[in-house]
Amino acid sequence: SMSISSQQRGRLYGIPQTIILIILLWFSFGAGHQVQSRRYVLGQSISALTASVAASATTTPSMGDSNEFVYNNGWTGTNLNLLSIWEATEERHLVHDGTADVPLWTMGRWPDPLLRRPAQEVSSSMFGTPEIEMACHLLRNTALVNRAVGLAAQQCGVNARIIYLQREQKLRSPQSKRHHTDGLTMVNPRIVQRSPEMDMRVWREECLVLPPTFRATVLRDAWVDVEFQYAATGQTNVLRLKGETARALQHEYDHDRGILITDHVDLSELENDVMRQIEEKGHDERMTLAYARTVEA
Repeated sequence: SMSISSQQRGRLYGIPQTIILIILLWFSFGAGHQVQSRRYVLGQSISALTASVAASATTTPSMGDSNEFVYNNGWTGTNLNLLSIWEATEERHLVHDGTADVPLWTMGRWPDPLLRRPAQEVSSSMFGTPEIEMACHLLRNTALVNRAVGLAAQQCGVNARIIYLQREQKLRSPQSKRHHTDGLTMVNPRIVQRSPEMDMRVWREECLVLPPTFRATVLRDAWVDVEFQYAATGQTNVLRLKGETARALQHEYDHDRGILITDHVDLSELENDVMRQIEEKGHDERMTLAYARTVEA
């Protein structure tokens, strides 16, 4: 998601509406011995909520004749085309990084409707192909040039569940002693386990696809187990991520589902009436999805 390196953990004060929402969700479904049934009920609604997010992505916001939305003097939204992996390998541009020309993708800028469209899984036929290898290369380049600690292909208008994470710690698999000592590209990432709900951490986040003036206080799981596939082979692995790396993965995982950090807060916490008007349609559904703590079995 374009979570960036300047993000710092927030503090417990200053987030009354967020905490109230969590408390209401907890008690509305019951606590303690009813946790499993609550998660089952939430799980039943995930498909419908995701479909709702995808539907709203095609209708909001209105971009006008210029196909771009001018939010203020310092921020203009994009209106990217939806690209398949094949198309995305050709849809690239060069940026000089001081030593060489680097190929990368154009990142979406809010309120681009594509930022609200959930990405599709990468099909098994793509693994090991030059196209997916190039897509992963372009995703990594785009993240590094933009100084992002994480980036989802979805943020660049690419209809594929691929996430790149920079390494803040060694990423260790609970199933093996293998360590990833560099950035990691995950294809079809799925969160398969989360830390206990009462151990959630408070973070102050910003996002490179949103105006730099906006920040949100969010709750993230202390650790997550993520299952994913390697682009070259399709081999599946599971990693346990903790701390900042877990936070970054959850931020990018949100992007894969068309969720932004604006969906983690109440409309009243957005920075002005223009942002509230744009975000109002579908906000309740997206907020429910953002707080569902989905586990994909």
